[in-house]
Amino acid sequence: MKVVIIGGVAAGMSAASKLKRNLKDQVEIMVYEKGGEVSYGACGIPFYISDHIKQGRDLIARTAEEFSQSGIPIKTYHEVLKVDTDKKTVLVKNLKTGEEFTDSYDKLVIGSGAAVRHFPPFDQAYENLFEIRDVADGTRVKTALFDENNRHVVIVGAGFIGLEVSEACRRYGKEVTVVELADHILSSFDQEVSEALEGEMEKNGVTVKTGCRVTELKGENGRVTAVILQNGDETEELPVDILINSAGIAPATSFIDTVEKARNGAILVNERMETNVADVYAAGDCSIMRSGITGEYTYAPLGTNANKQGRIIGDLLGGVEPKPFKLIGSSALRLFGMDAAKVGLSEKEAKAHGLDYKAHTITGNSYASYYGTEKLNIKLIYDKATRKVLGAETWGQGIVVPRANYYAIAIYAGLTVDEMGFMDLCYSPPFSGVWDAALIASNTAK
Repeated sequence: MKVVIIGGVAAGMSAASKLKRNLKDQVEIMVYEKGGEVSYGACGIPFYISDHIKQGRDLIARTAEEFSQSGIPIKTYHEVLKVDTDKKTVLVKNLKTGEEFTDSYDKLVIGSGAAVRHFPPFDQAYENLFEIRDVADGTRVKTALFDENNRHVVIVGAGFIGLEVSEACRRYGKEVTVVELADHILSSFDQEVSEALEGEMEKNGVTVKTGCRVTELKGENGRVTAVILQNGDETEELPVDILINSAGIAPATSFIDTVEKARNGAILVNERMETNVADVYAAGDCSIMRSGITGEYTYAPLGTNANKQGRIIGDLLGGVEPKPFKLIGSSALRLFGMDAAKVGLSEKEAKAHGLDYKAHTITGNSYASYYGTEKLNIKLIYDKATRKVLGAETWGQGIVVPRANYYAIAIYAGLTVDEMGFMDLCYSPPFSGVWDAALIASNTAK
């Protein structure tokens, strides 16, 4: 069996590695990667930029050469231009030589990821206009930040990467402004979480401008010198030395037109990562699958999902029954002195899906009250009739993210808030009060 894999990062290499372990020499694998890097931790790039991680190579799990030595050949700087699912062929271009050639497959795995959207006015190249998708991008931003002449940083887009990079830039003493089109940052979270994070950013010297659109870039000698913002009828000009486009991504799927796609271009897959075309699979940021909570297609471009989805394909093609995977949308970040996490549905998502739900929020202690003073907030979303947990958001100081993880398990297991309220959790004053904050939140949900 010959398997061609498009994309050599999380989903693609997870599938390749698991498949090779399952079938060993019984499978022939060929990986085509458009860029020059493979198997890197994209989520660690902001921490590399901040210099918490000193070397970019520390983010690379295995090089293309190391994969090749283990029997998984990878051709970097090779872009797949077209897929013919009838003939089971791919048209490939060597980006260094310009040569084009055709390769064939028995099974095709698409793990091509997503690219930063180059909408106007970000559709032109400038020396100081950056995006962050791989380690090399991180190196370019980091180099620019070391230059003391670059004082003004504008980041467009207040998602996870944009926010984490804003903190990284402040560590270099830069004047940082984050611009967001939506009415609050981190739009997947509920308003109160976003407002708390905005307050933390402003307390640490980051200017946040929400409800704003970048309408124009002013340039000189190939560099952006200013951005023009519009908020309603008002316009504002900001000086720029470093401009980072982090305003959303688009699935990289233009090379195939025979599979079903969502409106954003993501390839529709089932729980086994199968597309509507026989022998074609997709995983990671280029794909979209159904939520384990609502049953509706939900785009969740996260490395955690990509690795699990790739592993499912590696098992399936290797003749092993994959382990079950429910997509519930778990995510977290640390921003200066505040942590925040979300699992399952936010309140606005529950409302948008027309669910009959209840929401309940508490502020509790991260530790025993006599051990530490850090506080965290827990917001629960649960079904009004069945009282099953639908989602949770946690934010504050101390032990924040693990409390959200409790609720991720509850959602997986179909537990009610009442069952959660008497969960037998570990207790010791450095970790919680005798009644953990998660238990208190569950027990007080009426």
